[in-house]
Amino acid sequence: MTIRRDAGRRDAGGDNGAGGNAPSCLVRVGGKAPRPHEVDADWLEAMLARNSRAAKIAGVSAQGIGTGQIGEAARFTIDYAPGPDSGPRTIVGKFSSQDETSLAVAAAWSLYERELRFYDTIAPHARIDVPVCHGAAMAADGSFALLLEDLAPALPGDQFRGLDLPDAERAVRNAARLHAAFWEQGEQPQFAWLDSGPLAQPFYAPEVFRDTWPRFRDRYAALLADRHIAVCDELAEHYDTYSRPRARPRCITHNDFRPDNMLISPERLTTVDWQSVALGTAEVDIAYLIGGAYDPVDRCDAEAHLLPCYLDEMHRQGVSGYTFAELEQEYRHFTFAGINVAVGAAMLVQRTERGDRLFLTMLDRHVSHVLDHHALDLIRT
Repeated sequence: MTIRRDAGRRDAGGDNGAGGNAPSCLVRVGGKAPRPHEVDADWLEAMLARNSRAAKIAGVSAQGIGTGQIGEAARFTIDYAPGPDSGPRTIVGKFSSQDETSLAVAAAWSLYERELRFYDTIAPHARIDVPVCHGAAMAADGSFALLLEDLAPALPGDQFRGLDLPDAERAVRNAARLHAAFWEQGEQPQFAWLDSGPLAQPFYAPEVFRDTWPRFRDRYAALLADRHIAVCDELAEHYDTYSRPRARPRCITHNDFRPDNMLISPERLTTVDWQSVALGTAEVDIAYLIGGAYDPVDRCDAEAHLLPCYLDEMHRQGVSGYTFAELEQEYRHFTFAGINVAVGAAMLVQRTERGDRLFLTMLDRHVSHVLDHHALDLIRT
């Protein structure tokens, strides 16, 4: 595999996508990116050297981690040769999936490209806590390798258990920092590569839901309640209304902002999995997080605390003229966001036992979220 420097994939005019002159962590490579078991000392040493890590690596071992369905992850333990320089003892690597369905979705929505370019050009300016990028390679065939700071012993959040309220507050404040950093910048040309079209919810055009919902309904028919079917049928019928672009400022949004994509320790709450980063309406992340992280009984109390926290942090970050009424209105609209992800992801990525349980849990919670906020009234007009 040949590594080459590539400045040509940046946006026209030489802008790196977010301003500033930070060195690139991303290289373009010929052929294929390595699989986790193919990463050796020479390749890893060359990647780290791009980020001023000159240490010689004597050996490296890999252990698979995570439960991702659109990619693979591994933890690398590194042995350095004797010398004055060294680097991180462990690194987490992300790699493309080997499942053909997941690969097709990643290619169609540029998911791998989005994540690598996020770490390369957006993360330094995003204000949100993200892992340090130690290097990234994008191959000609669309495969990739991404080397990130190992945040162990921080633990991933659990979508089924949800978030304790203090951690949820940290999460919504993190989201506010991301949104505020790029508030009202969604129409700037240097961010055009983040656009997924004129949609209220990035990626989820009407044809996506109308294609995946009937297949989801058939696959899980024995596990769906009448209310699940009623809400999703109506969403499919009125999806064009839901999908219209919002008359709100666009900013950079995560679009899969949920506990599973957070690494949590007493000191930090770090957001990972940036494959769905796009230009969107800020409240999509907040409604998706809160609606999916709590059962209906606990969600009401969580909303009462977390929505004011989010708004407070937006104001602290310099966003003015943003009212609680506007937040509530958009939050209510995006109670549908988690339904989209649950249904779409279930039918568009590799199927697993945990995935089935995850998507059904998400659907159940987000349907309750829609009903509790009478959000169907918004799309019937």
